[in-house]
Amino acid sequence: MRILIVVALGALLSGCLSLGGGGGSPRVEQGVWVRSDGQSGRDNPSLAAIFESDKAACTPAGTNEPDRGCMASRGYVLVPASQASAKAAEFRAATAARNNAPVQ
Repeated sequence: MRILIVVALGALLSGCLSLGGGGGSPRVEQGVWVRSDGQSGRDNPSLAAIFESDKAACTPAGTNEPDRGCMASRGYVLVPASQASAKAAEFRAATAARNNAPVQ
């Protein structure tokens, strides 16, 4: 089971800015919520359900986007989609180091 990937489920994402190549103007890249412990809800229904509950609790009425501060307080970080796998791996390694456990 892949532990730390992305907890992004479909279209739940907000945009993150990243620098585009060439023209110097920023391009909008889709953001992905990643758990700060690096685990993924992709293959874990329990984590996916927790994510959906957290997202719903952090989304103000009348909006489609969760509040970043609220999501952060629940252990999620919004990262550009292109960086999600690397960031999840980084979080997994940090969690393993804190727990003195091997990285999975």
